[in-house]
Amino acid sequence: GGKFYGDSNDFAPAFQAMENDTAQYYVIGFRSTNPARDGRYRRLSIKVNRQDVKLEYRPGYYAPADYQHSNHEDRERQLTEQLESDLPATDVPVYMAAYYFQLAPDRYYIPVSLIVPGSQIPFVKGGDHDKATIDIIGEVKDMAGRAEGEVRQTVKLAFDQQQEVSRKNVQYTTSFALPPGKYHVKFVLRENMTGRMGSFETDLNVPDLSKAPMKMSSVLLASQRQPAPKSKEANPLIQDGQLWVPNVAHVFRQDGHLYLLYEVYSPDTKSTDAKAVPPRLLTSIEFLSGATKVFETPLVEATKLTDPARNMVAFQFDVPLKDMKPGQYTCQVNVIDDRAGAFSFPRTG
Repeated sequence: GGKFYGDSNDFAPAFQAMENDTAQYYVIGFRSTNPARDGRYRRLSIKVNRQDVKLEYRPGYYAPADYQHSNHEDRERQLTEQLESDLPATDVPVYMAAYYFQLAPDRYYIPVSLIVPGSQIPFVKGGDHDKATIDIIGEVKDMAGRAEGEVRQTVKLAFDQQQEVSRKNVQYTTSFALPPGKYHVKFVLRENMTGRMGSFETDLNVPDLSKAPMKMSSVLLASQRQPAPKSKEANPLIQDGQLWVPNVAHVFRQDGHLYLLYEVYSPDTKSTDAKAVPPRLLTSIEFLSGATKVFETPLVEATKLTDPARNMVAFQFDVPLKDMKPGQYTCQVNVIDDRAGAFSFPRTG
């Protein structure tokens, strides 16, 4: 509705028209019986058998659109609005874990892994595979609200047997390069069959290891390693040509393996007379059930740097779990820098 009055400083005709139009009128309501949420334009026409009335009405309207009938701009806006929303999206459960590895004294590699239960992603049959796509959008902000990194990607999934996927998790891993500091991380995931979304957000602390007596990375637990893709970018999760896939849930099969990866930076390489000598690091892994130690790996000694450019020693462990009884354990990592007299005993569940 509405009328335009222009090119005049005389408002009297406009106000008179308003008075006439609102003196006597009927309001007619309309409710569609068409349940389709297809976003199409639907025309309206109103006719009366009286000559003494004037009709003013909208000639049509757009039907509401569900996700399948929404356009690209609408879908992008939905993701962006959810990323900016203070309320979480809970239609699809999403879990996240983040780690840190030092690339330089003022720069850290932050891998972030998301998992969603495979049963939450609907697949459609496509040739020899069951297929699905998910949209992922995420960002990292500092405590002042400034964006320090963002991710936007559509992931295509294809599996031979959807039934197998429904009993497992679908995992997505990306990374950021950040200086030490405190951040807020949020990710939104949407499956593109029905448009259901899930989100996860948390605070992230990237420590300043220059102030730590024992400079260690996160302890990363994995249940699988796979051939690493070719890349020129530094990635601490690639060791000896193998890409370590973080186990976000920390749930392992008894017939599988538990792989552990962590790094120690700037180990002491000076003797008492200030001469350069090789580092001497000692480390082992303990598994505790309550306060009782149930298993410990042999002690490993490192006397040379894994990566001299990063002044770093990397430790890798492969622990078969066939002799471990089902249950909940605490994993304690023991690290000692023998020359510096420094030590650390981080734990994870």
